[in-house]
Amino acid sequence: MSLRYAVLTLLDIEPGSGYDLKRRFERSVSHFWSASHQQMYRELHRLHAEGLLDCSEQPQAGKPDKKVYSLTDAGRAALADWVQQPAPAQKIREPFLIQLFAGHHLSRQQAHDTVSRQLEQHRALLQSYLEQSERVEQSDPALQERYWLAGETLALGIEAERTWIAWAEGILRKLEQD
Repeated sequence: MSLRYAVLTLLDIEPGSGYDLKRRFERSVSHFWSASHQQMYRELHRLHAEGLLDCSEQPQAGKPDKKVYSLTDAGRAALADWVQQPAPAQKIREPFLIQLFAGHHLSRQQAHDTVSRQLEQHRALLQSYLEQSERVEQSDPALQERYWLAGETLALGIEAERTWIAWAEGILRKLEQD
């Protein structure tokens, strides 16, 4: 998958500026897809140049005009075509797991500290996802109905973090047995 379809998907939900899109990205798909601010803007310009997005400028007092992007019919068609294509399963690419794989170079205390740091990061991610889920549950029921499959991606993120946390806690218990 590429960033282009994440951008098309988010603009299909609601038109917005690059800034709006980045904020929406962080509140929705960032638990399974990442992109920098610069990557997002490059993709917006590319999609606009390809005719998949419209761009209108809205004047702002004391600021440069705000560029608001929306899908064209061609953009909607490209998104509809893409979403029907089979997606290959992705393998995990997690630098920490490579470090753990080479963990025989660590003392028990170093391994404990390394796993503990990762555990705290995953606990923070879980908390963030749970807060996002709570916001979704409090949103407009019509939107919840329309985007229920999008909400399932967050549910998977929550379960993945819970699994990761249980796994790391098990490693810590083993390391503490000595």
